[in-house]
Amino acid sequence: MSAPARFIDAAVQDLLRRLTAPPPEDGRPRVAEAITTLPGEEAPEAPGLPGLAGLARQVVEAVLELAAQPLGPKALEQALEQAASEYLEGLDQRQRAVWGRLAAEVPRLLNLPALAELAGQGLNLPPLAAQTEPGEELVGGRSPAFAKVLKDLELVAATGFPVMLLGETGTGKELVARRLHRLSPRREGPLVAVNCAALAPGLLESELFGHVRGAFTGAAAPASGHVRAAQGGTLFLDEIGETTPEFQVRLLRVLEDGVVVPVGASQGQRVDFRLLTASSRDLEEAAGSGRFNQALLYRILVVPIRLPPLRQRREDLPLLLDHFLGQACLLARRTRRLSPGLRQWLLEYDWPGNARQMRHLMQRLVALSPAYEIGLDSLPPELNTPAEGRVDYYLRRLEGLEGLPRRRERDLAQALAAAAGGELANRDLRHRLGCSDSTVKNLFKVLTQAGLVEVIGERGGRRYLVRPPEEE
Repeated sequence: MSAPARFIDAAVQDLLRRLTAPPPEDGRPRVAEAITTLPGEEAPEAPGLPGLAGLARQVVEAVLELAAQPLGPKALEQALEQAASEYLEGLDQRQRAVWGRLAAEVPRLLNLPALAELAGQGLNLPPLAAQTEPGEELVGGRSPAFAKVLKDLELVAATGFPVMLLGETGTGKELVARRLHRLSPRREGPLVAVNCAALAPGLLESELFGHVRGAFTGAAAPASGHVRAAQGGTLFLDEIGETTPEFQVRLLRVLEDGVVVPVGASQGQRVDFRLLTASSRDLEEAAGSGRFNQALLYRILVVPIRLPPLRQRREDLPLLLDHFLGQACLLARRTRRLSPGLRQWLLEYDWPGNARQMRHLMQRLVALSPAYEIGLDSLPPELNTPAEGRVDYYLRRLEGLEGLPRRRERDLAQALAAAAGGELANRDLRHRLGCSDSTVKNLFKVLTQAGLVEVIGERGGRRYLVRPPEEE
């Protein structure tokens, strides 16, 4: 039995023991004692309510899900009663007294340390938001792929070497960068994060290096820039593959000399920071084709750490689902849980948009679900199409396309179906199809002309957005 299961079982058994304990010395009967029995060591059941053990388990599980939420007593009671509604339907007044007794035990159930002591050890319980700081997402997992990432972070954190985080969009590169900063000797200094793709090319240099007054139209006051703001700390440049060649040359000079010269200035200022970069592109391929500065790549690609996509972290999906669901409930100030059918569907889904897609989907499901339990019918239409249906759709679209070998159609349809609504890069398709780079480029050209994918990046290696079936 898993540790969380042992924890829940211990809590349920403790609750049942309290419900069926002998009457107090003053002789007044307890509410539960009037209608329940205690058959030896087995889970007690009530003659008029055979589902008492089931009801107790339902209450325990609901309380653990609600533990992280700032609910008042009345709201908590309502949420618990809704969670146990299937046991309460048709109950008479005597049996409803059992529910009242169960509800009275909620303060004890909310005492998670005491319950953990009952179970014999402390455990990670859903929602994980109960154990993390508000607004901060947990970076962790049990999968071998992600365990290696965390181990590499611990090893490299103290070195001060530049680190490049590589991985698909939405894999949590900024969260990992923040963890690395917290592990480093510079943890007391600032962490300055810059999304290079979010800044216009003409503004990137002044935003990063700063500028003097009058350096360009609109520069009414001097600005220090992000590099100097990171003095003594860490500078994180996300999507560095989106920067211009001119910017890359200037950044290389700053890294080589340790001096930053603001735009429009003649003198520089010495700076001391640790550089972290991230990219969802294949920068080595981009540098080889002249689309990224080769010398800069050598300078920043000292310690590469590749973040695995969620489809390679199946063991982590239950943990992440609970975490993002708990976060969404906190933000929406309501209580929801996933039905067993929906949870199984989500565990089997490929998650082309990775953790970012999962977080946003949980928020959408919580926001739009009128009931406590979120069912399969709540899935967005673009996700509710069965996997086989998506493959068939892309097969129909690929049939007869000029320049596409028929032997590639099914493999390509499966790749598109798995990434529907997400992104594909040259490297992803090369690995999946086992073909050359030139073949993949030709395939993407055919797919782009057919309107099945859309180019969403030029510098640093192209990426393609796979249009889902509902958009066609």
